Amino acid sequence: MVSTQPSTSISIVIPLHNEENRVVQCKERLLSYFKEKQWDFELIFVQDNSTDNTSSILNGFSLSESRIRILNLQTRLGKGGSIMYTGLSQPIKKYIAYMDVDLAADPSELERLIEYIEDYDIVMGSRILRGDLMPIRRPFYRSLLSHSYSRLFRILFRSSIRDPQCGFKLFREEIISKLFDDVIVTNFGFDTDMLVTAFSQGLRVKEIPINWTNGDFSTVSVLAEIRSMGIDLLSIWYRFHLKWKEGKNTYPQKKGSRLGRLLFAILNSSNRIRSRHLKYLDIKSVITNQIKNDVELNPNISI
Repeated sequence: MVSTQPSTSISIVIPLHNEENRVVQCKERLLSYFKEKQWDFELIFVQDNSTDNTSSILNGFSLSESRIRILNLQTRLGKGGSIMYTGLSQPIKKYIAYMDVDLAADPSELERLIEYIEDYDIVMGSRILRGDLMPIRRPFYRSLLSHSYSRLFRILFRSSIRDPQCGFKLFREEIISKLFDDVIVTNFGFDTDMLVTAFSQGLRVKEIPINWTNGDFSTVSVLAEIRSMGIDLLSIWYRFHLKWKEGKNTYPQKKGSRLGRLLFAILNSSNRIRSRHLKYLDIKSVITNQIKNDVELNPNISI
C-alpha cells in the first residue's frame, strides 16, 4: 500500500458537457481538498463541445490557478472519448484519476484508492461493494438497474467486478497509453470497455467500496440510458468475441461454449449491434488521427 503523503503526484480528469451550473462548485471543492493535502496535483477540465456557458466559465480557471488545465474539444467525443483524448495526448503525472463533475464521490474518497495503487494497475470505486461503509441510498429502480447490469456484466465477461460503471477510477500512468489505445467505446459504456480491455491485457484491477451521493435522474434519461448501455454491453462482448476468433488475447471467457456460439450468431446477425461496433471503430479512428495531428503540432493544443 502507498502512503498519501505530500509526494503523491496525480492528474485529475473531469470530463464535462453543458455543466455551467456545477463546474465552479466542482473546481472550488477540488482545489480546497488537494491544496489541504499538499499533493503534487493538477486538475484537467475537458470541455466536450458544450453549447452553454461552460467554456466561458472554464476560460477563467487557468488564469487564476496554475494547477488547472483546460482542454476545449470542438468535436463532441463523449465522456469516454474525452478521457481517452486526455490520457493519450496530454502529459500526466504518476497517477491519473477521473471523476464526475457532480462529485458524487468526494475527492477525499481517492485516499481509499491510493492505498492500493502501488500493488495494482487500476483501483476503482464501487457503489455496490460496501464493506464497512453505509449502504448508498438510491431510488429502487436505480439500484435494480445497477445490480442487473452488474450481473449481466459478470456473466458475459466472467469477471468478479461488481460495479464496472462507477465513474471514479485511479490508474498508474505507465499503463494508460496501451490501455486507452485499445479502448473504442466513447460514451458511458467506456468504463466497461476499459475494464474488459484491462482484463485482456492482464492488468491488475482492485475494486474498493466508496461513499457515493446519489444524483437526480429523470425517468426519460434512465430509459434512454438502459437502451444505450444494453446495446453497448452486447457490442463490447461481440467485439471481444471477434478478437478471440482472430486469435487475440481477450478476457477469461469460456471459449467456444454453446451459449457463446449462439449469442455470437445472434449478435452477428443484428444490424444494431454490428452498426454500433462499426460506429465506435470510426469514432476511435477520428480521435486517433486527431491526436496524431495535435501532438505533432503541439502536445498541449486543444482540438
